[in-house]
Amino acid sequence: MSATTPVGDRHRPGGGEGPPRRLTRGRRPRKTAADTLVLTRRNLRHMVRDPFEPVIAITMPVVMVLLFGYVFGNVMAPPGTESYQEFLVPAMLAMVMLYGIGGTASGIARDTSRDVMNRFRSMPMSPVALLGARALADMTRACLEVVLLLLVGFAMGWRFEDGGGEALAAVGVLLLFRLSLVWLGVLMGLVLPTPDSVSMIVYPLTFPLSMLSTSFLPSTAMPSWLAPVAEWNPLSAVVTATRDLFGNPSPPSDAWPAENALLLAVAVPVALMALVTPLAVRRFRRLSR
Repeated sequence: MSATTPVGDRHRPGGGEGPPRRLTRGRRPRKTAADTLVLTRRNLRHMVRDPFEPVIAITMPVVMVLLFGYVFGNVMAPPGTESYQEFLVPAMLAMVMLYGIGGTASGIARDTSRDVMNRFRSMPMSPVALLGARALADMTRACLEVVLLLLVGFAMGWRFEDGGGEALAAVGVLLLFRLSLVWLGVLMGLVLPTPDSVSMIVYPLTFPLSMLSTSFLPSTAMPSWLAPVAEWNPLSAVVTATRDLFGNPSPPSDAWPAENALLLAVAVPVALMALVTPLAVRRFRRLSR
């Protein structure tokens, strides 16, 4: 009866339902998580249906590992290194994490330039879900890349020497580095207008960053003015920390970045994420207006 019906449960005049209730604070995280998983599956299906770019991104590091490992071999090994594979594999793992920024930035720029992104922005979902789905899909791909390179390294004779726990910590350092670059790639994809412009900017920046590091040569083999640049390169810290955790040899160095490589390998990605993630979300919200 109308006398006992609560006011909040009454229908509108004319039989229409009342306006949808706003999500409570407790339900918003669950709704965001559900939207993120749905969009992550969409991104992973897109990679499967259009596998050209992911396949190239995964196979090229394998080709480079085989090329450096068998063609150059011990010629490039630093003095005191018994196996160049032990020196090479951690460096290639870090390089794969670095070059993954190109795929993230291109994917975001491609989605932003299409009508499907306008459709997503018009739907009642959090911007965090849209961007988080891209990050989660790319991190899934990063895990596959790490596993594949580790298997190739094992086939070449590479081994980790300090136990499974230290090896998992090394993989964690690599994935943390990749996660920070994923969010940087998201921001770049939102700022740059097209996927072509992403390629023109990202790869010319990542290549010098990978070469001006201690990934393949010790800083002592570089000119005196260039050695500090390589030592303070964040990629050098990731490579050195990964080698130490795997129990693989690192070039001897008394530089502060080399002696505190693990600290830098964790602190720099965390600081980068704290900086670029809010900027990426803010940029996406401006696109939605």
